[in-house]
Amino acid sequence: MIKAFKRLFALLAGVLVIFGAIKSVFNWLARSENDEYEVWSDDEQREDA
Repeated sequence: MIKAFKRLFALLAGVLVIFGAIKSVFNWLARSENDEYEVWSDDEQREDA
């Protein structure tokens, strides 16, 4: 029974690490100056406003 809890805890920790890595990658892409990942360019937003 203890072994099952250890495996469940390890699985949960692994999932959290994976989500943290994905979040850091998206934050890095958002910080970069390359706009190819943005849905709207800044010029289009200014025209719509």
